[in-house]
Amino acid sequence: MSYIGAGKLDQHLEVLELREASTGLWEWVALRRAWGQVEQTAKTNLFSKVGVGARDAAIVLRTQPLTLHNALRWKGQHLFLTSITRRDRNHLDVAAALVEPVTCTAQGYTTRVGEGNRPQKVETDPVTFPGVLTEKYVKYEKEDTFAKARRGLVLVTSKPIQLREGDLVTVQAGPAAAVYNVQVCHVLDAYKNEYEMEFSRDV
Repeated sequence: MSYIGAGKLDQHLEVLELREASTGLWEWVALRRAWGQVEQTAKTNLFSKVGVGARDAAIVLRTQPLTLHNALRWKGQHLFLTSITRRDRNHLDVAAALVEPVTCTAQGYTTRVGEGNRPQKVETDPVTFPGVLTEKYVKYEKEDTFAKARRGLVLVTSKPIQLREGDLVTVQAGPAAAVYNVQVCHVLDAYKNEYEMEFSRDV
């Protein structure tokens, strides 16, 4: 374990927390500033258990209140925290994935009894939140009359974002902008949720 002098903690960071800014609108909010040492490593950070990883960053911070519910912002980049360990009495070692959050809006549905005691599908209030996308697989199927391209993505969110199978998620911008259907939910992790999503289009 190498000694960390005060002069080595020369990188400016912001400690972030996910908050509901208004009903149905979640945003990363800066709690405080922090100084640290940041090193981009050659490793892949497997921040998702069911998707591919991202570039890894190793960070040293002064000891402070910090959990995996938080995130960091460094030079405009979002750092998704994956581990926090105590280096010594005064410092923390933090591992993070360098990711690019995208704004997503989820639309869920519920069923209620309507006229004639018939079940009716009703939209719930939409929820907008920042999420992280990673690829799971790409599958190409050729059929007799047409071909269909299918893209499988994994959406990684902070724990407060609760989706259900069948929900529609709109990724609002970027190369993956589209409407996706939640296929599988992975919610056992204490700090994050992962949702396997898919959309299909004729080609």
